[in-house]
Amino acid sequence: MAQLKIHFTSRTVPLAILLLCLLSFGLLIPFLGLYWDDWPAIMTIRLFGVNEFWDFYRSERPFSAWTFIVTAPLLGTRPVVWHIFTLMVRWLTILGMWSTLRGLWRKHIREVTWMAFLFAIYPAFSQQPVAVAFSQHWICYALYFLSIAAMINAIRHPRWFWPLTLLAVFASTLEMLTMEYFIGLELLRPAILWFLLAERTTSNRRKLLSTLLHWSPYLIALISVIIWRLKFTTSLAEDPNQPTMIYALISQPFSTLSRLFQLSAQDLINNLIGSWYATMEPSQFNQVDRARLFTLLVGFLAAGLTIIFLRRLEPVQDQVTSQDKGWMRQALVIGLLAALLGPLPVWLTDRQALYGLYGSRFALAAMFGLSILVVLFLEWLTPRRLPKIILIGVLIGSSVGFHLRTATSYYRSTLEQNNFYWQLYWRAPHIQPRTAILSNDELFIYVGRISTSMALNLVYPLSSESPNLDYWFLELEQDVNQKAIPNFLQGKPLEETFRHYTFTGSSLETLAIYYTDPVGRCLWVLSSEDVENPILPTRLRSILPVSNLSRIEPTPLYANYPPVEFFGPEPEHTWCYYYQKADLARQFKDWLRVMSLWEQAQANGYLPNNPHEMLPFIEAEAHTGKWTAAFERTYTAFALDPEYGPRLCQLWNQIVANDTLPEEFLTRLDKIKIEMNCSVAK
Repeated sequence: MAQLKIHFTSRTVPLAILLLCLLSFGLLIPFLGLYWDDWPAIMTIRLFGVNEFWDFYRSERPFSAWTFIVTAPLLGTRPVVWHIFTLMVRWLTILGMWSTLRGLWRKHIREVTWMAFLFAIYPAFSQQPVAVAFSQHWICYALYFLSIAAMINAIRHPRWFWPLTLLAVFASTLEMLTMEYFIGLELLRPAILWFLLAERTTSNRRKLLSTLLHWSPYLIALISVIIWRLKFTTSLAEDPNQPTMIYALISQPFSTLSRLFQLSAQDLINNLIGSWYATMEPSQFNQVDRARLFTLLVGFLAAGLTIIFLRRLEPVQDQVTSQDKGWMRQALVIGLLAALLGPLPVWLTDRQALYGLYGSRFALAAMFGLSILVVLFLEWLTPRRLPKIILIGVLIGSSVGFHLRTATSYYRSTLEQNNFYWQLYWRAPHIQPRTAILSNDELFIYVGRISTSMALNLVYPLSSESPNLDYWFLELEQDVNQKAIPNFLQGKPLEETFRHYTFTGSSLETLAIYYTDPVGRCLWVLSSEDVENPILPTRLRSILPVSNLSRIEPTPLYANYPPVEFFGPEPEHTWCYYYQKADLARQFKDWLRVMSLWEQAQANGYLPNNPHEMLPFIEAEAHTGKWTAAFERTYTAFALDPEYGPRLCQLWNQIVANDTLPEEFLTRLDKIKIEMNCSVAK
């Protein structure tokens, strides 16, 4: 009986790539939220409308606004919709790359498909979960490949030359005006045209003239955009995307060229080798929990499916069966040029992909060439097809697992963000506008200070429709240096900006918080009373005198806040809910409410595990005449951490200053004074 063998044609490649994208980036989409530059974009859409993007991008990339003006009305503000959309645009970009290389190397569809598979999951770029912000990048990348594919087809189909050329020039110009990430790849055009036109003539002179002629409309567009970009950036006081290396070449040519070589060499080595090592780095598997086991299983599944598909992929009718040295030389030129010219705009700003939490975005343009170079390395390594397919499967499986582990880390950031913002809302149902939230450190990974500021303005209703925002987040280490603390304590005007958004306030209208390493602890909204808290960093304690709890109002202005589409549904009421509500009631001296919350927490099996979160209940028990319970809870808190002695002493000083301690408890108070080594007022 003949064995049934399944084969795949090139028509199935788009679906196979889609499945690969879903395994790599789609499985956790329902659980992902907003990160980094997602927050400013979503805040703009939600609070001000899409036309605000003209002002938002006016000082940096003025033509970038169109991507959100077109897409935001259709997609809205739900994160899951943006994640799906950006993944689909990424898929279309991969198909554009595949179509481009198919048009260039028509007899090597199998190898081109390998390149597309590697391009789909290349691990040098690890920020796919930042879906709203990077939708722009993938739109521009897709436009680039649309332009290159249209240019190739214009050469191959003279009948459609002018319509396709117009489409190619338009897509190229639009992509370059939107953002500069892929301008370096435009320099691939003459090489691609040379290889295409070489099929028509062997005369180098004719090829050169024809190449220049066909390149001329794209070159004019490229030069025009570069001139505009250079002129535009020089008119700005501060632009993070200024090509500083170009200006430095004039004044310091040798040191600048040396720096440029350093950046390019480091990034090329990291992108070609380091990014793949990161997918298999042994320390990632020191602890194999269920999440990591899941990523391993999906990685093995992706590797197996890739090997099966590529093994059963039928070649086109005229597929070359032996190594074509001419094709390999072309691929080497295109691959190297794309890997080196793609990141050139980034290097000219003196930045690189190697460093920084968000640096991997600078490898996006290089991924095109890197995928080609990996396949060429395999072609050089062995002439046999099966070993190459197995190696590709291993690379893809490891990269799929890597992307899933990365997405899991982003998911944890979402959980932390949602947890924080809901706790903040429980503790502060409304915060008066023009209030800065001050923390010793950044709160979450993959977010940043500015984006946290944008998110804060979505937690509460907007007080006005002007771009002068109600709330801002300050990181003490970055925004208030040690020398500035005396002025900060006396009352310093706060003026912050991001793009065209502004914030004005005063250091006397801030709220200090502590949310570092929140495992086992809740969010702490601090006041001057917390200067004796031994857990708090010294610098944070030094600014507590200006933490102004009067900025908090006990009731919300409107219902339906915080918006669940951004911050998730209200979490289950565990210990931190009862603590936040009790601390709010303590602020407004509603002692019966504090005691009621304690009883509810106990009834549901929740108890504090650190002294700080016992303080509202000690104070409430004292003010409601439950002196024995107050003393017992004080002993419990001191036993948990004796370093809290000064803070507990301070609390009892406040209690006896505002309430009369019954005579029968004076001896017990003296005992506390001795055991905690403090002086408690009688």
